[in-house]
Amino acid sequence: MMVRSALLALLVLFAFPALPAAQLRTDFDLGAQWRVNSTSRLMSGLPPMLPEHLEFAQSNVWKEHSATMQSAWARLREGRVSAMTAWRDAAISPTCPLGKTLLYPFSGPDFFNAYWLFPDCETFVMFGLEHPGEVPDVDTMNERQLQRLITDVRAATRDLFERNYFITENMAKQLRTAHLRGVVPLAMISMTLSGLDILRVVPNDIARLPREESKPGGRPLRQLKGVTIEFRVPGSPKVQRMHYFSLDATDRGLAHYPEFLDYLRSFAPTTTFIKSASYLLHSGKFKSLSRTLLEVTGFLVQDDSGLPYMALERGWDLQMHGRYDVPIPPFQGAFQAALDRAWKARQPAPLPFSFGYQYHDQRDERSHVIVGRKLSPYRAILANHKRVTAVCAPALRQQ
Repeated sequence: MMVRSALLALLVLFAFPALPAAQLRTDFDLGAQWRVNSTSRLMSGLPPMLPEHLEFAQSNVWKEHSATMQSAWARLREGRVSAMTAWRDAAISPTCPLGKTLLYPFSGPDFFNAYWLFPDCETFVMFGLEHPGEVPDVDTMNERQLQRLITDVRAATRDLFERNYFITENMAKQLRTAHLRGVVPLAMISMTLSGLDILRVVPNDIARLPREESKPGGRPLRQLKGVTIEFRVPGSPKVQRMHYFSLDATDRGLAHYPEFLDYLRSFAPTTTFIKSASYLLHSGKFKSLSRTLLEVTGFLVQDDSGLPYMALERGWDLQMHGRYDVPIPPFQGAFQAALDRAWKARQPAPLPFSFGYQYHDQRDERSHVIVGRKLSPYRAILANHKRVTAVCAPALRQQ
C-alpha cells in the first residue's frame, strides 16, 4: 500500500508539476482522497489530480466547461462572496457565532452559503427532500458520458451562480440524471471551488428505521438517509464535517423517525441558518420541527421564509438588514404585516448582496437578512417589559 501510494504521488507530481503541494494528500487513505478530489476538480473546471483523469481534461469539451465554470466562479467570488464575507464579519461573526454546529433546515445542496457565512463551524447539519446521492464514478465513464456529466453540472449550478439559491422544481430533474445524482456532487463542487480539501464521503445512518408494519400512518415521503463529507482547509489540522440527511420533515414524516429530532437536540445550542425555505415553517405541517428549532437554536440567521416573525417577537434580540418586501410569487400569501411594521420602524441599511428569493441585480435592493440571538429568561422579561412600556407610554401620557 505504501509503495502504491508513493508511486501514485510521483505520477501526480510529474503530471501536474505546478499543482500546489497542499493539494496533494499525505495522510490516511491517499488513493480515495485523491480520487474524490480529482473527480470534484474535474467537475468544477479545475485541473484534476489523477493521471487517469488527465486525458479528458485535455479535450476541447472539458476546456470549454472549465472556462465557463471558472468565469462564473470568478464573478461570484469577486461580487457576492466578497460582499457577503465583509458583511458577515461586521454583522455576524468571523467565527462560528454560537457553539460548533450550524443547523441548516431545507438546505438542499446549498453548502456554498452555509460555508461562506459560517466557515469556522466544525459541523454542518443540513437536510431536505433531495437525495444524498453519490460521488460520480468518472473512472468508468466513456467520453460521451463524461460530456453528459459536465453538461449536467453546468445546468445544476446555474441557479446558484445566478440567483444564490436552488429552485426546487429544477433540482428534481437536475439531481436525478444518469450521471449526476443527489446532493453530494454539488456539495463537493462548492467545497472545491471554495478551496477546501475533501477527506472522505461516507454514509451516515443515525438509526435503524422501524419495520414497515410498525410505521404510523403509512410510508413517509422520504426514507431517512444520510451522508457525511469530511473536509478541511488545506494545511489546517481541523477536520470539519457536513452531515446531510434526506427526509420528510413534516409532522407526519417525522413520526416515522422521531430519533432525528433527538439527533438535532444533541447539538444544542446551535447556530441555525434558514434561507429560501419555501415558507414551509409558516404552515401547520411542521410544528414538531419548528418547536425543535426554537428549542435548540441560540443564534439565528434567516430570511423571511424561515421561522415566522411571531415566533421570534419575544425572547429574541433581532437585528434586521436590507429591505423587506412582499414575497415573490407564488408565496405572496406569506407576507408578514408585523414584520413589515418592525422593518419600517428600524429602516436598516440595504443588504450589499443577493440573498433568498428576492434575487436582484446591482440596481435593486430587495434582499434582506434577520439576525437573532436568543435572550436568557431574565433578559427576555426585561425586553418584553420595555416593549410593553414603549407601546403603552403614549397612552399613559395622555391621561
